[in-house]
Amino acid sequence: MADTPEDIGLDSKAQTERDRIDLNHEQAGGDTGRIKRFLVEGASGYSAQNVEKKSKRRLQSLLEMLLAEDPHYAALYHRVTEKINGISRTVDQALIDANQRLEASVEMLQNYRESAAELPDGTKVFRSETDGSIYTEDGQRLSNEDAQNINIPEGAASWEDYRKQKEERDLALRQREDVERYKREVLDPAKDRMNDPDNPPSKDELKDIERRLEDEMPGVVRSSHDAHLPHDHTVEHTTVNSFAHDEIDQTNLEVPDMSKAFDLARVDIPDLGPAPEHAPGQQVTQTHGHS
Repeated sequence: MADTPEDIGLDSKAQTERDRIDLNHEQAGGDTGRIKRFLVEGASGYSAQNVEKKSKRRLQSLLEMLLAEDPHYAALYHRVTEKINGISRTVDQALIDANQRLEASVEMLQNYRESAAELPDGTKVFRSETDGSIYTEDGQRLSNEDAQNINIPEGAASWEDYRKQKEERDLALRQREDVERYKREVLDPAKDRMNDPDNPPSKDELKDIERRLEDEMPGVVRSSHDAHLPHDHTVEHTTVNSFAHDEIDQTNLEVPDMSKAFDLARVDIPDLGPAPEHAPGQQVTQTHGHS
């Protein structure tokens, strides 16, 4: 009968026997499937502390590291996040308003059409309050001969009222399309880019995102958004020494938990350079001398 390896049925062996087998494997450079316990760190590169560091390091995304260790990046990221969330609220309201105006205009036009006179072919016609001329719903002025036999019902809408409601409907439709395009092509991609923890946007990308949000903003969004800005609002209001996690956490974007980033930043990760003079979230208190 062939000999069986000594580590078959390892879990059923006594503790001292299992330790002896693990030590033999480690000395031979083999993998025991367990944390290395016997060899010194210089010989194997392993230690309980190293294992803990590597485990924590895997849980930290690149975005968390940047927010925790680069105060200028954190300030810019927070500023763009704040802008995106403010614009998102304005865009949502703008869509609601445009849909309400569109619905109201369509309903009013329908009422105007139902009360209007019509030609033998079913075309609706309206009398002008200005000169008494008769216009079709498409804006064609009828000749005096064609208009003389048309009886305009009492209480029917005038041509001016009908035309105004058509303009209101067309404007609401254009505004809704503009806001939907902006949301689809600018705002939503910006949110997706900001929410990539393993491939976060660079500082230049953040500036480009902010610039595009401003440059391509529809007029109906801009007027409402600007009206709700604080009177002392400026895009540079965030300083490099003020990145409180509580402020970032109030936004709608999925900003990583900075408190966890602070804990992980304490791990001695090589090649990341020295820690900043003031940790993100730390408020700098100035002491004024008294004479």
